[in-house]
Amino acid sequence: MKAIVLSASVVLYKPDLPAVERTLLALQQAVLVAKQHYALRPSLTLIDNSDDLALYLAISNWFEGFRARVPDWSLQLVQSPGNVGYGRGNNLAIAHAHSDYHAVINPDLFVDADALLEALRFMEDHADVGLLSPAVVGEDGERHYLCKRNPTLLIMFLRSFAPLWLQSLLHSVVDEFEMRDCDYDKPIHPLEYPTGCFMFFRTAPLQAIGGFDPDFFLHYEDADIGRRILKVARVFYVPSVRVTHRWARDTHRSFQAMLLTARSGLLYWRKWGGVLRSECAEEPTAAPWGARGNPGPDPATGSGRRILVTGANGFIGKAVCADLPSRGYRVRGAVRRNCDGGQSADVQHAAMGEIDERTDWTAALSGVDSVVHLAARVHLMQETAADPLAEYRRINVALTLNLARQAAALGVRRFVFMSSIKVNGENTPVGQPFTTDDEPRPQDPYGISKLEAEQALMQLAGQTGMEVVILRPVLVYGPGVKANFQAMMRWLRKGVPLPLGSLDNRRSLVSLDNLVDCIATCLHHPAAANQIFLVSDGEDLTVKALLQRTATAFNRRARLLPVPKFVIEAAGRVFGREAITQRLCDTLQVDISKTRCMLGWEPPVSIDDALRKTAQQFQDG
Repeated sequence: MKAIVLSASVVLYKPDLPAVERTLLALQQAVLVAKQHYALRPSLTLIDNSDDLALYLAISNWFEGFRARVPDWSLQLVQSPGNVGYGRGNNLAIAHAHSDYHAVINPDLFVDADALLEALRFMEDHADVGLLSPAVVGEDGERHYLCKRNPTLLIMFLRSFAPLWLQSLLHSVVDEFEMRDCDYDKPIHPLEYPTGCFMFFRTAPLQAIGGFDPDFFLHYEDADIGRRILKVARVFYVPSVRVTHRWARDTHRSFQAMLLTARSGLLYWRKWGGVLRSECAEEPTAAPWGARGNPGPDPATGSGRRILVTGANGFIGKAVCADLPSRGYRVRGAVRRNCDGGQSADVQHAAMGEIDERTDWTAALSGVDSVVHLAARVHLMQETAADPLAEYRRINVALTLNLARQAAALGVRRFVFMSSIKVNGENTPVGQPFTTDDEPRPQDPYGISKLEAEQALMQLAGQTGMEVVILRPVLVYGPGVKANFQAMMRWLRKGVPLPLGSLDNRRSLVSLDNLVDCIATCLHHPAAANQIFLVSDGEDLTVKALLQRTATAFNRRARLLPVPKFVIEAAGRVFGREAITQRLCDTLQVDISKTRCMLGWEPPVSIDDALRKTAQQFQDG
């Protein structure tokens, strides 16, 4: 078993030694638990910032007498050259750490017995994560809401200096800052502003950014390092790592403390900006500190297998049929009529006429190894059916099950089903994307029908042995895209001013090329069998950034007006366009780490390249 080296630092300033003892004894117990699972070599540096020789000597005497009580830690005590501040004090240990992980711990912070074990498990399983933040409770057991968004001048004033009546009046602003719209019982990422009381770093990226910014003496050094490490690695809140913090807010207790807070806040603001709003975090799109997952079999080898693609004349279907022959597959595309245009010469077409829950698929399935089922009743913004749910169920559930049952009876090996992210729901809090482990919460007939089809297919897989793969893509764009995305491109190309310059909500998107590549991977990868995968480009964009980057694809500049979000939402209600404004203003993010890890899949096409390709086709007509 490979040894894991863990270093840690605790900065002291005129310390409460009984509290420090409790901190170290909790760490001793946590190391004993972690060592049952890992070959762990832990060391801890205490840094005395007290700037008092007599006090340092007293701490030294205490230290020599106490160290035997934490025998599993290699301990050392360091006297800093004066009171150099919290960040600089920790940097004295960080600069000399030769470890895999480094923990920054407050002297009044008490880890749960399994905290280090859970932290190591998570970091070992997620090589691209550079900083882990824990769930924090007070000594009374009450949760501390310490996952925060990037601070602004308004937030700094409200939290540290505003009178209580003003804090109460603007509590929703503070609640948003403290990410109370997120579920603290689930992981949160990217975490913009991690708590400074316990920071579990991967040492390599921590040292690469130079540790803490030495300009911060106290306060906001955690906000600053969170933003800097997000440039090179991911930052996660992990609720299974639990700690207790004996926390006392000192900002209002003395004029000196208020001045120190104000100085640090202004330093942070000068460095990062943000008066009323702050730029949202961008996670790195690549993992410089380790690889994700394991590559599967060569995706370019279809070995002559026959694939049936339903919906072959659709937006996604045409792209799938054009791509798979280049990977060695023999493709049969199910279409209504052979006279439909735009059909690839490399694809054998099966004219099915109008398909429904009674269609006979025997001829189309003859000799087929796998099915890619794309045909569906798609989501409609303007519904005309008297009973939409019944109509969606007829096509998306009954038709799908009829095809799947016949495929299983004829020996089809794998059935890839195109579902939708609408199975998960309509929106997410920023920083808490949908995962496949989330409880499905479809909110419209389309999403409900897709969920029911998924459940029926998985049941069929268990009964027949046919492998089922379910894909839930987000909004798909690419050459030939229609609806709102096409309208957006038209406005941008014409240079129409758009009132969307203040929208910083995030959306996951997936380009047509990336979705097709993921479908091809799911056709052959052994690990894909009987699994559900979310699909996106792996980079989430604010609406503002999407507009700017799409305009750039047209070699134009987006003309965006900074109209507040609440004005846009109000206009949607007035003009009966609430569904459209909701999609514009809400956040919807997905986490594709399962897709990456299980399939070794990475989106092969960047967002900018995909937007350029889409824009070129739009211009060419």
